[in-house]
Amino acid sequence: MATNGLDEVPAAVYRGIFLAVVFYFVLLLYGQVAAEPLATYAAEFVFGVIAIGVGTVLFLQREATRASRATVGAAACLVAGGVLQLTFLFTRVPSLDQASSLVVFAGIGLYIYAVWIVD
Repeated sequence: MATNGLDEVPAAVYRGIFLAVVFYFVLLLYGQVAAEPLATYAAEFVFGVIAIGVGTVLFLQREATRASRATVGAAACLVAGGVLQLTFLFTRVPSLDQASSLVVFAGIGLYIYAVWIVD
């Protein structure tokens, strides 16, 4: 059975990413329900950090996968999307927020392609 580079990532990293995603959704939900702008702002920050973190993990594991181009593309999109999100937080330019979401979705799509189609 072939393994990919993601099999070599420690379980603690996966748990950290999972907890960050749960924290993001809790902040987002609280911010929307309570109309608390600080919670929404924090959720946007966590979104950017998650994207950069997952992109970094993919980039560091790229050499161990057969789908290195798609994995590197996914990593680049996720990191770029995270940077765009953090830039949006400081500039509040709406197009940066939209671009961030689109680039992160492209990164997720490339990751799905790398894992399910190529492997």
